[in-house]
Amino acid sequence: MAKHQEYVKVKLQVLLNEFVTAALAKLPTDIYAFALSWLESRKKPELSAPEQEELKHLRFELEKLRQGKDDHEETEDISSASDSDEIIEDNQLKLPVKKFRTSVSAEAYGEWNKRSDFIPRQIPKSNEQRQRIIEVLNKCFMFSSLDNLEREVLILSFEERKFSSGDKIIRQGDDGNELFVVDSGELSCSKLFPHEKEERFLKKYFPGEAFGELALLYNVPRAASITATMDCVCWVLDRDCFNNVVKDAARKKREKYESFLASVQLLKEIDSYEKMQMADALQTINYVADEYVIREGEWGDVFYMVEEGEAIATKTMKPGLPATEVYQYGPGGYFGELALLKGAPRAANVIAKTALKCAMMDRRAFKRLLGPLEDILKRNATAYEGYNF
Repeated sequence: MAKHQEYVKVKLQVLLNEFVTAALAKLPTDIYAFALSWLESRKKPELSAPEQEELKHLRFELEKLRQGKDDHEETEDISSASDSDEIIEDNQLKLPVKKFRTSVSAEAYGEWNKRSDFIPRQIPKSNEQRQRIIEVLNKCFMFSSLDNLEREVLILSFEERKFSSGDKIIRQGDDGNELFVVDSGELSCSKLFPHEKEERFLKKYFPGEAFGELALLYNVPRAASITATMDCVCWVLDRDCFNNVVKDAARKKREKYESFLASVQLLKEIDSYEKMQMADALQTINYVADEYVIREGEWGDVFYMVEEGEAIATKTMKPGLPATEVYQYGPGGYFGELALLKGAPRAANVIAKTALKCAMMDRRAFKRLLGPLEDILKRNATAYEGYNF
């Protein structure tokens, strides 16, 4: 049974999760033809030069296995950790479900890998420690999906760990069961590529950034080494808490935004896959009645969609006169999109008429996660250009 569990974790879960995600996004009529096409496309990834070198090494090792020169060692293709500070999460591979996250493979649970009840650890914190953790959580995109209760679970679960300059926090090839979030200091990430004698520098980590998630997400050995370049403090999260809180929160966030995004007219041309990506980048913000969301004349690069409540837009028609109401928004309404296209000051005010809950996304998230949306905005701009806010 242990052998089956290991095979499920290491060999099957990444492929199965990604295939189910792709199938749900496309809903192909001929699932067999789609599966063949999808598997064929997986054979030709776009690789960087270091990854191509590593792939060459893996193929060499595979050929050795085929020739019977090494019948006891298996090789795996481990992706580079050169930029692993972005959160990626997916479902727990329970069928049937509606949505999966595409970027990440999670724990696969089933007959060979039972999921036990999750009881988070609780490590007492001082008020000063709590405040530092809150500041780190606010900086790190990985934790943007968490609600207040989930953040509280993390705050209690985090373990403070101090490192001296030169300490090796993570060693390439080791098993990993912890996620690290930098509180203070600076760390260096390096990787030893096949056929090279010295580690190659990849990037630096600064306060607010997280590392070590690849081993938790993919159940693979550490893909790179992390070394403290000065005295550092990190907050450390165990695998169980990461799997049950961080990844589950992002999954729930997708499910939460699924029906809402489907109701937004602007997004009618975006397929379900793109909507799932958009849900990852959205953040919720609340306003009280009569509070300004945006002000006329201010610079802005944030796009808003109304989840709950009502808002009005007012515009100064003539200098010296009070602003006039020109538009109303309800659930599914959106505003602020033209600022993403033009980079111009806001041409109107938007004010909460009632308690207002909005989903928001900044320009950087737009370009990083939803490049096609900018073209869609340009095509649809004629429908609302007159308001220009």
